[in-house]
Amino acid sequence: MKFNSSTILTILATLIAAAGAYWYFFTGTGNQPPLTANASKNEAQAHFQALVSELQTISFDTGIFSDPRFNALADLTTPVAPETLGRLDPFAPIPGISGK
Repeated sequence: MKFNSSTILTILATLIAAAGAYWYFFTGTGNQPPLTANASKNEAQAHFQALVSELQTISFDTGIFSDPRFNALADLTTPVAPETLGRLDPFAPIPGISGK
C-alpha cells in the first residue's frame, strides 16, 4: 500500500487534532473558569443593582388617560374581511386543464 505525502500529512493532522481534543476534554484543564470570573461577576452584579435602584424611582403620570383630548380619540381600524382559502397544494395539476 502506497501513501503519498498529502495522505500522510492528513493522517498526521487528524491524529494531532484528536490528541488535542482528548487532552482538552478529558484531562480537566480546559474546563476551569477564567481567573477573573469572580471579580467581573461582582462588578456586573453591582452595576445591575445600581440600574435597578435607578428604575425603582421612575413614576408615570397617568393623568393623560383622563384628558378630554385623549378620550376624544377615535378608533380608525379597518376590519379585514375573511377570505376563502386557496388550494391545499398549489403545485398540483388543475383538473380539466391539460399540462401541455
